Amino acid sequence: MSVATKSRFTSTDVKAAVRDLRGSLGHRCANVYDLNERTYLIKFAIPGVAEKPILLLESGIRFHMTKYTRDKSDTPSPFAMKLRKFLRTKRLEDIRQLGTDRVIDFRFGTGESASHIILELYASGNIILTDANFEIHALVRSHDFADGTGAKIAVGESYPFS
Repeated sequence: MSVATKSRFTSTDVKAAVRDLRGSLGHRCANVYDLNERTYLIKFAIPGVAEKPILLLESGIRFHMTKYTRDKSDTPSPFAMKLRKFLRTKRLEDIRQLGTDRVIDFRFGTGESASHIILELYASGNIILTDANFEIHALVRSHDFADGTGAKIAVGESYPFS
């Protein structure tokens, strides 16, 4: 008898994972690392706690907290450097699922200095860095939507929520 393994998060998995991660709200981003071009780690610092929790984001596949250290690149990718620039020292203030989609919005910081990481877990997936107004500053991959709206996921564009 074989056991089926889960290869991708469903919308229900996303809802449960978001609920579980709410306990990490208020954690401060200490650093960001890339494992490969689709997988990033956000290390958090918690005052008075030696063990630093790590949020793993894998474009198109999954996200979760982990305690396991993994081999990181010797030199960070340009995308990891951009994430460091915008996220380091900011607190994780909110995490929410967008509607019932497999899209998660992680908000770091508050007000006009807030930054958002939008993780898309459908199709090829994506990790998108936006400012407080959801203007895209960096992303794993650019693409156009084939739904006839003309919406684009690209640097300088606004993230399309519809």
